[in-house]
Amino acid sequence: MTLRTRLLALTVAMVAIVALTLIALNINSLVMASLDSALGSSEMAGRQIQSVIMRRLAPVPAGAGVLETKQIWNQRITDDKDLAALLEQSMAQSRSIVEIDVAGEPGIILASSNPRRPGTPMARREDLRALRTASPIRRILAILSESDDYETRVPLGIEGQKTPVLEIQTLVSPVLLRAATLPGLRSLGLASGVALTLAFLLAWWSASLALRPLARIGHLIDDIVNGIDGDSKHDKLDAARELAAVEGKLSLLGERFYGARQDAVELRTNLDHALEKLDAGTRRQLEGQIAVARRLTAINSLTERVAHEIKNPLNSITLRLELLRSRIAGNSPDAEPEIAILSEEVTRLDRVVRTFLDFNRPLNLSFEDTDIGQLVAGISDFLGPEAEQRSITIDFAAPLQPVILKGDCGLLRQALLNLAVNSIEAMEAGGKLTLTVENAGEFCLIRIADTGSGMTPDQQAKIFQLYFTTKPKGSGIGLAMTFRAVQLHGGTIEVKSETGKGTEFVMKLPLNEMTVIA
Repeated sequence: MTLRTRLLALTVAMVAIVALTLIALNINSLVMASLDSALGSSEMAGRQIQSVIMRRLAPVPAGAGVLETKQIWNQRITDDKDLAALLEQSMAQSRSIVEIDVAGEPGIILASSNPRRPGTPMARREDLRALRTASPIRRILAILSESDDYETRVPLGIEGQKTPVLEIQTLVSPVLLRAATLPGLRSLGLASGVALTLAFLLAWWSASLALRPLARIGHLIDDIVNGIDGDSKHDKLDAARELAAVEGKLSLLGERFYGARQDAVELRTNLDHALEKLDAGTRRQLEGQIAVARRLTAINSLTERVAHEIKNPLNSITLRLELLRSRIAGNSPDAEPEIAILSEEVTRLDRVVRTFLDFNRPLNLSFEDTDIGQLVAGISDFLGPEAEQRSITIDFAAPLQPVILKGDCGLLRQALLNLAVNSIEAMEAGGKLTLTVENAGEFCLIRIADTGSGMTPDQQAKIFQLYFTTKPKGSGIGLAMTFRAVQLHGGTIEVKSETGKGTEFVMKLPLNEMTVIA
């Protein structure tokens, strides 16, 4: 989704939310007004009927008891023919009232605006006052969708009796309320539609206006990438100070980028001319090395991505195995050893992947003058106690003259320590470890020889491969890291070994002629 689309959608959504909220409030106001009008008409009609009935029920003969008074009231209401006409007239004066009934104490209708209702039981309906105080959604749904009538009641009683003798029921129809509300709703819907349309047009215009500077900057960046002068192709941007500052900085960046590109082209031209002056064999060798370096870089990038893709499922598998183990614990004892094997293999594979990622992680080298003799002497002293426990003698004689080279002291120390430890572990029955440092003109030779079990030719060919090891508990990482350290210093390493007689590693590192102390 583009930025324009997102901004347009966000603006329209915000305006739509505001508009819908206002629509809902207006609908609720219309419904409330309709309910208030209906409730007022219903209560007024009930009070008027109550006043008329009270006048017609009086007087009651002196000395009449409660039961006799009830019988007189019921008889007078039943015999009053004008009361039904009055009820019908009161109903006709309201647009929402559909029926007015007067019922006696047993709940039987005595008089009604509907000629068919007298003599039938009075049905109880939901109180219109309760609907008036209900939630807005409940009120709106009742008016717009329901068809059952709502009531208001006015009781008539006798002094000394808690329950009413007569009840006046006024029925209000939501259908009639809906008919009175719909014209206002139609007008509201039309106004809301117009408002939403205008909001969409305003949002589209504002999004276009807001994104116009960004589009200009995008064109300017395209010009920089394509090497075109943006100021000559586009008009100056009439924008805010911040965007104008960004455009100015991009223009400056474009000038520098264009200059850097020109320098790169010139450098490449000079390099091509230099390569043309080389003889064919040297040129082919150099081109081959460059091609190999590119392939190695691509392979390293690919393998690192693959390792990351493997590591994520391994974490998920580990969690699922632990979950499976907790679920079947105690229920299936035979499955526990199988799960343990799977867990060990997943852990081993995860360790391999993490080691691979660590091995391929770029190193930050710190080159400084390093005395190789002192470095090897420190390794000899460090391994002395362990060698003594294994009945191994370490033979090292410092060179007559210090041999200094530019290198990463920590990385070289780790590489030499890996070789020495590997030689010590190869002499299980004791033996002799010989460490030698030589100055061979342009190179420094470091020899590490042991009298161990030696290696076969096949093992010698694989000894520097990652994860290859001849030891039962070896990781196959140490010598691979040593090989990489030697390569990073522009050197080489060779191995000479014979089964049963021992192994010698020869590390050859280039020396800077100016740093060799005579």
